[in-house]
Amino acid sequence: MSSITSPLRTKGISRWPRTWWWGALSLLLVVVVAVAAGIAVAQRQTNSANGAPNAPGFSLPYAYGGQGQLGLDALRGHPVILNFTNSQCGPCLDELPTLRWAAQTYKGQGVRVVSVATSADTATAAGRLATALHLPFPVLIDNQAVSWQYDVQAVPATFFLDTHGQLQGLQVGPLDKQTVRNGLAQAGAISCTSCGPVASVGPMTADMSGHNLAADVVFNPAKHASYFALPDQNGKIITPATLHGKVVVLTFLSSVCREQCPLVGVTVRLMRRMLGVDASRLSVVVVSVDPEQDSAANTRAFAQEAGWQGTDWHYVTAPRSVLAPIWSAYGIYVPAPSPIFKPGQTIVHQAGMYLLDAKGSLRAYFNVPVMATRIAAAAKTLMQ
Repeated sequence: MSSITSPLRTKGISRWPRTWWWGALSLLLVVVVAVAAGIAVAQRQTNSANGAPNAPGFSLPYAYGGQGQLGLDALRGHPVILNFTNSQCGPCLDELPTLRWAAQTYKGQGVRVVSVATSADTATAAGRLATALHLPFPVLIDNQAVSWQYDVQAVPATFFLDTHGQLQGLQVGPLDKQTVRNGLAQAGAISCTSCGPVASVGPMTADMSGHNLAADVVFNPAKHASYFALPDQNGKIITPATLHGKVVVLTFLSSVCREQCPLVGVTVRLMRRMLGVDASRLSVVVVSVDPEQDSAANTRAFAQEAGWQGTDWHYVTAPRSVLAPIWSAYGIYVPAPSPIFKPGQTIVHQAGMYLLDAKGSLRAYFNVPVMATRIAAAAKTLMQ
C-alpha cells in the first residue's frame, strides 16, 4: 500500500500536538471569516454612505429580446442603463440610436441596456418597434406599476445603476452620447475625465404627497369649464356641474379606437389604483369623438376592456352636430368622418385629459400618452 507523506511531516511539524494544530487552524479560519465579514460590512457602509438609493426590484415580461420574464436581480454585478419609454413617444424614438450605440459601445465594460415600455404601452406595439429596428437590447413591458415605483413622471426617463444595483444618476428627456458617458461615469462604469454630473436620485418612496399640478397646462387661476349636457351610457344627463364634490377626469375618446384610446383607458385604471381609497372621490367623463360608432354596447365594452369595473364613469355622446362645438370649446381636433366608412374604423383625433376640481372648474390638462403617476399626483393635490 502506498502512503502519502504530509508536507508538514517532512518539516518535523508532526511532533507538535495534534490538538494544538487543529486549534490554530480553527483560529485562522475565524480570523479569515472575521476579516471577510469586515470587508463586506465596510463595502455595505461605503455603498450606503454615498446616499444612492437601491433600485426597486422588479420582474417584467419581455416584449422583445427574450422569453418569459427578466428580473433586475439577474443584472446584479453589471452597470445598467435602465430606460423607461413608450413606442408612441416622439422623444423616445429620437433617443433609440443613442441607446443602440450605448449597448454596443459599452458591452465590453459589462454595461447592460434594458428598456421598459410603459405609459400604457402594449407588448405588441413595443415588440413590433424593437423588431423592426433590430435593437441590441431587451424591451420589457410594464403596466406602470414599476414606473410608479421609480417615480417616473414622464418618458423618456433613464436611470444609471452601478454594479451593486444602486441608482447613481437620472436623465429625464432624450439621451445623447455625452449624457450616456456622464451617467456611466457617475455610476462607476467607465473612467471619463471630460464627463460632468447627471441628476442624482432621491429615495424611491412612490409617495404622491407633496406633489403639485405638474401638468402640461395648469389653469391658474382655475378656468370655467365650457358647458355641455350629454347623456351617458345609462341615459343619465351629465354636465360639468353634475359631479360637483368630486375631482373629474375629462377626456375625449372613441370606443373602437385601437391606438391612443386604449392607452388612456389603462392609464385611468392605474391612476385609480394609485389613488387607493381616494379613488372614490374621482369621476371619469369621456366625451365621444366617434358618435357614429360609440353605441352604449361599444362604450361598455371599452370600459370593461380598460378595467373600469367599479369606477364612477360616464361615456357621453350625441350626434356629431351637437358634439362639434364641445370639441372646439375644449380644443380637441376631430376630423370629419371618412367618406368611405368601415365599421370598427379607428378615428384619428386629438387626445388629451383634463382635470376638474370638486367645484367643476378646469385646473390642469395633460397631453396623451401621460404617466398615470403624474395625473394621479395632480388629482391627489386637488383632493387635499
